[in-house]
Amino acid sequence: RITGRRTPLLRGLPTTRTIEENAPAGVSIYTFNVTGSPLSSGVVAIHPTIVNSNPLTEAFAIVPAGDLVYRVVTTGNPILDYETMPKCFDLQIFVEDTAGRTDLKTLTVQVADKNERPVFWGNMATQSKIMAAPEKSSTQKDDIRCRI
Repeated sequence: RITGRRTPLLRGLPTTRTIEENAPAGVSIYTFNVTGSPLSSGVVAIHPTIVNSNPLTEAFAIVPAGDLVYRVVTTGNPILDYETMPKCFDLQIFVEDTAGRTDLKTLTVQVADKNERPVFWGNMATQSKIMAAPEKSSTQKDDIRCRI
């Protein structure tokens, strides 16, 4: 039986991080450490896993980044889109060491808006306008104004 203060297995959590929308797969959002209890010799039985996300998504994954160091990254499935998706995700991260100790902490990921070029769909994307400008005479100005 372990007595005294319980050391958390997940170091650096809970916390909140922000990522810009449209980030491709593999973009690192946050790096955290895992510690073992004295009885586990620092060995992790179950590597950190996202056991629940709110809202439910597969847009994030946990990948090893070194000895007991892990990164939360984007999967690209789906691509995070500020205009059509939730703006905030709570990821519950679970880990268990070989002594049977478990830890569950939350990483909150906020999606930031990115100023994107407008995209036109359908007939707006293929529409064209032809403008004709008559030749100017010596008394006319040469300013042409167009509004689309």
